[in-house]
Amino acid sequence: MSNYRLRLPEALMRDVRQMAEDQGVSIGQFLSTQIAERIGELKALHHVRARTARAAPSRAAAVLALVPDRPPLEGDEIPE
Repeated sequence: MSNYRLRLPEALMRDVRQMAEDQGVSIGQFLSTQIAERIGELKALHHVRARTARAAPSRAAAVLALVPDRPPLEGDEIPE
């Protein structure tokens, strides 16, 4: 476990205190959870962007061309 001194504006700190109290956790636990969630979101976004950069629309079109032409199953129709 590492320590990092963090200075927050008082208004933000009030919100942090209130939200931590509402969740029944310490301020440190609340902040750690929020940071971990945001890092997870950013990593996922990075992963998606990396995957889309490698996308080849022509290859996708070739795969879709192999799909038989038939009406959608019940419930899969595109709403009008």
